[in-house]
Amino acid sequence: MAVRKLTAERPRPGPEGPGVRPDVFLKLYEKMLRAYFVEEQCRVFVRAGKCSFYASARGHEKVQIAISMLLQPGKDWFFPYYREKALMVGLGMPLDQIFLGMLSREGDPNSLGRNMSEHFSSRELRVVSPTACTGTEFLIAVGMAKAIVADGRDEIVYVSGGEGSTSEGEFFEALNKAQHDRLPVLFLIQNNGYAISVPQEQQTHSRLDEVARGFGMRSVRVDGTRFTEMHHTLRPLIDDVRRGKGPLFVEAMVVRIDSHSSSDDQTKYRDPKDMEEARRKDPLAHTELRIREMRLLNDREIEEWRARVRAEVEEAARRVDALPYPDPSTATADIYSPDRVVVEEGDPAPVSDKPITMVEAINHGLSEEMKRNPKIVMWGEDIQDPKGGVFGVTRGLTDAYPGRVVNSPLAEATIVGAAQGMAIGGYKPVVEIQFGDYSFPGFMQMRNEIPTLRWRSGSAWTCPMVVRVAVGGYIRGGPFHSQTPETLYAHTPGWYLAYPSNAADAKGLIKTACRMDDPILFFEHKGLYRQVYTKTPEPGRDYLIPFGRARIVRPGDDLTVIAWGRTVHMVQQALSQVAGEAGGEPSVEVIDLRTIVPMDMETVLRSVSRTGKAIVAHEAPMFAGMGGEVAARIADQAFESLDAPVRRVGAKDSFVPFAPNLEAAVLPGVEEIARAIKELLEY
Repeated sequence: MAVRKLTAERPRPGPEGPGVRPDVFLKLYEKMLRAYFVEEQCRVFVRAGKCSFYASARGHEKVQIAISMLLQPGKDWFFPYYREKALMVGLGMPLDQIFLGMLSREGDPNSLGRNMSEHFSSRELRVVSPTACTGTEFLIAVGMAKAIVADGRDEIVYVSGGEGSTSEGEFFEALNKAQHDRLPVLFLIQNNGYAISVPQEQQTHSRLDEVARGFGMRSVRVDGTRFTEMHHTLRPLIDDVRRGKGPLFVEAMVVRIDSHSSSDDQTKYRDPKDMEEARRKDPLAHTELRIREMRLLNDREIEEWRARVRAEVEEAARRVDALPYPDPSTATADIYSPDRVVVEEGDPAPVSDKPITMVEAINHGLSEEMKRNPKIVMWGEDIQDPKGGVFGVTRGLTDAYPGRVVNSPLAEATIVGAAQGMAIGGYKPVVEIQFGDYSFPGFMQMRNEIPTLRWRSGSAWTCPMVVRVAVGGYIRGGPFHSQTPETLYAHTPGWYLAYPSNAADAKGLIKTACRMDDPILFFEHKGLYRQVYTKTPEPGRDYLIPFGRARIVRPGDDLTVIAWGRTVHMVQQALSQVAGEAGGEPSVEVIDLRTIVPMDMETVLRSVSRTGKAIVAHEAPMFAGMGGEVAARIADQAFESLDAPVRRVGAKDSFVPFAPNLEAAVLPGVEEIARAIKELLEY
C-alpha cells in the first residue's frame, strides 16, 4: 500500500532575532555536556551487562534542556517519557540519582529498583514516576492540570512523548480535554521520525502541529536541534500558558542519532545516508560550533570543560556501580498504603426506621463525604444534574456541591486517567464508569498506571481515588450491559475492590472508600439498586465498614455458603426453597464477603472448619472466576476440616444473552444454588 510521504524538512529559520545571553548559552552547553557523558557512561554499563534497558536521548538533548530552562523546576510538574535523561540533567537531578535509576541499585530514589531504567521520579523536582506504556502519560498530566486550576495556582504541567505515541487514542483524548478545559499543559512531542523502526509517514497522515491545531489548541513546530530560535519562540508562548491562556502543543523536530534502545539495531532498517544526516545535525556539535563562533570559549577551554564534566560524571557512575542491588525482601512493599484508615466496623445506629434503597444509600454516603472533604470531586458520563447518572446515583449532588460533580466526555480512559492525575495533585476523585462492560477503554490506565504508582515510586507518589462501576446482569441488559468483571480487576495488585449487597453495607463501604489512601474499585450491582430486599434502615454518618471484613448473613453449622453481590440474596432465596421442600430450616451459614480485595478468608476458614462443607456462589462465569480462588484457599488451608468437595456455582462460560429465557440459561439461578445446597447437605 502506498503511503503519503511527509516532509522531513525542519522549520525554516525566521528573521534574525535577538541573541541569547552568553551566560545562558554557556549554561546550555554545560548541561548538554553533562547529558552527553551520562549517555556515554550508560553505553559502558550496557556493554558490561549492568544496564538492561537503555534509550539514548542523543539528538533530543537540546530541546529537553531548553524546556528545562524555560520552566521552573520544583514548581512546575513533569510527566516525562522514557527518553529524557537530558531533561533530568536540565532540571538538576543529581547524577547519583540518574545512575541509581539506570543501574537499579540499593537506595534508588526513583523506584527502589522496581521500575525500569530510564524511568525517573523525584518529589523535589516534581517529576512524576512514568511507566513504559506509550501515550498513557498525557491524560494523567491533564488531571494534574485540573488540580492546578482548581487550586488557582500558576504552575505548568509538562508532558512529552515521541511522535509514535501520537497514534494512541489517549493522546487525542488528552488534547480534547486539555483544550476544552483550557488547562495549563505543555505538550512536547519529540519527533525523531521513527517509532522504533516505523517511519512517521506510516504513522501519521498530517503534521502533528496541525493535528493539535484541529482541536483549537495553540500549536507550533520548532527545530529541536537549534537553541536560539527555539528559546525565543517558546518563551512567550510558555508564559501565556502560565497566565491561564490554555494549553500549548510543541512539535520539536529532532534527530535520533542512536538506535531506539539497547535492544534495537537501527542499521537493519535505516538508510546509511539517513543516519549520516542525523549525525550531521548533532545538537552538541552544533552548540560547540556556536560557542566558538561567539568566542565564549576557545578550543583549550572547551577541552577543559569536557574533561571536568566527564570526570564528574564518571566519578558518580563509579560510586553507584559499587552499590549492591536492592534487598529482595522489599520487592513487594508499597503496593498498598500501610494506613488502613478504618479498622473497626462502627455501630450502624439508624438515623430513621424508614428503609432506604442501595441507590439512596450510596447517594447519601457520597453527599456526607463531600461535605466532610472539600477535595472530593466527581465526574462521569451523565452524572451531572438534572439527570444525576443513568441510574440516578448522583442525583442532587451537582446542585448541592456546585462545580464538584460534572459530566465527562464519553471516554473511559479520560475518566480514570485524569482522576489519577488529579489525585496526585491532592484531590480525591470519585468517578463513575457507567457500565462495567465499558470500563475496558480505561484498562491500560487501570492496569498499568493507577495501581502501580505507589509501588513503582516507593510510595513517593500516590493516587487515592474511587472508581464506581455499575455491574451485573438479571436486568435484560444483554451481552454488553451485564458483565461482572471482578476477577479481571482483582488480579491486578494495587486496587481494593468492594462489592456490597445491601443498602447499609453500600453506605458504610462507600464512605470508607472515600477516606482510604489507595485506589478503590466500587462495584454496584445494577439489579440491586432499587430492590426491596436490599433495603435497610439508613446507618448514621459515622458508620464505616473496614475493607476485608466479611458479614455473616446467617449462622449455621452444617454448610458454609460464600457469596457477594446479588448472589447473596439468591442464596437466601435458595435456602427458603430448600427449607420449604424439607419442612424445616437447614443449618447453613451464609457469608457475604463484601470486599473481594482484601478478602476476609479468616472468617471463611473459621466457618468452614466448623461446618466441614463449602459452596462458593458468584454471578461471573465459573471458569477462572473468583470462586476458584476461594475454593483453592479453602482446600489449601482447611483441607483436614472438609467432609465434602468444595462446590462452585457460577455463570456458564458464555456471554449474557438478551432474551430473558436465554439470560436465565446462562446466569446462575436460585434453583441451581438450591440444588447445590441440597446435594452438599446430603453428601
